[in-house]
Amino acid sequence: MRILFRIVQETFALVFQELRNNKLRTFLSLLGVTIGIFCIITVLSAVDSLKKNIDSGVAKLGSDMLYVQRWPWEFGNEEYKWWEYIKRPTMKYEEYKLLDERLTTAEAVAMENWFNSSELKYMENVVKNANVSAVTEHYDKIYALNFKDGRYFAPAESASGSGVVILGYEVYKKLFPPNINAVGKFIWVLEKKVKVIGVLEKEGESIIDISNDNNVLIPYNYVRRTMDMKSPFVDPVIEVKPKAGVTADEIKDDITPILRNSRKLSPRENNDFAINEVTLAADAFDEIFSVVNLVGWFIGIFSCLVGCFGIANIMFVSVKERTGIIGIKKSIGAKNSMILLEFLFEAIILSLLGCIVGLLLVWIITILASSFAGFQFILSGQNIMIGVILATSIGILAGIIPAISAARMDPVEAIRAK
Repeated sequence: MRILFRIVQETFALVFQELRNNKLRTFLSLLGVTIGIFCIITVLSAVDSLKKNIDSGVAKLGSDMLYVQRWPWEFGNEEYKWWEYIKRPTMKYEEYKLLDERLTTAEAVAMENWFNSSELKYMENVVKNANVSAVTEHYDKIYALNFKDGRYFAPAESASGSGVVILGYEVYKKLFPPNINAVGKFIWVLEKKVKVIGVLEKEGESIIDISNDNNVLIPYNYVRRTMDMKSPFVDPVIEVKPKAGVTADEIKDDITPILRNSRKLSPRENNDFAINEVTLAADAFDEIFSVVNLVGWFIGIFSCLVGCFGIANIMFVSVKERTGIIGIKKSIGAKNSMILLEFLFEAIILSLLGCIVGLLLVWIITILASSFAGFQFILSGQNIMIGVILATSIGILAGIIPAISAARMDPVEAIRAK
């Protein structure tokens, strides 16, 4: 063990001597490993971070959530038949009430429609192009809402369509001065004056869903009472959360006959509505990430092979330059295995140096990406281990043939070659 430690120690000294003596040659040889590790680990870290963000969005909404609307979510290479889907009728409030009353397998049913308000106003403060979500009574059971101040709509407020609103955190920050309680204040929404009854805590954004940070929630019946519901901008969605233990297929089988009967569709007619699942989007992203991973590995492996040949070249030169030293070591009793390990460790250390630089660059990229993307990119321990294992494998592949050739040298011939 002591001999092995000494070999490693001497190898480190030789490697750094090589770096000092042949800076350009060593830099160019390690550049391939650095680029390869950088490409692979950057892609893996980006995919892992994006998947984690998507999973958090799915968890927030519930992986079993269903969205009933006229537009199906379709992913893949098939042509999206929008010209057929646009002919479908939009979801009606009466259909929402029907599902809410009859759907025994649902934990909660809600209806939501998104509008774009030209502006929100509070005194002199204005928020342009704000998102307004008209929601029904049980929306808070579909989507977990955490309140900074105030409360959710009371059943009477939802039923009667009272002029009350709930502000998302970012909207609240833009409309009101710091440390001002917005609850009880009146603001202008959809060109009408309404009362603020709640402010939501900051949620943060994820790819798969839109958070309420930049939204204003308003009772659905208020919109029905004050707006033209036949407008092309009215295209609501019915959101269904199954009870615990109820699968998506089971609740789909319950939803379908209720809506078909309501719309008086004959047995031969296709559904003129879509039942979409959150997991469909997540699965589609997984397919995209698989392709991105494959491309990253392809580019990275190609770069690593270039680096492998570069390190092998360094090792062959090192063997030739140290032929006399090898002969002397073997003549005083050094075993072939010790000579082999010495050069093999040297190749591995060179490869790991390239790996360290590559991982450092990835770490810098994750910091920059996190500051601009709105969510955190992470260089995980697992990906670091993948980089180290890959670099070690490259070092072994690059150094094994030069190491074997050094170990097999005849000591007399090696000394003469000096």
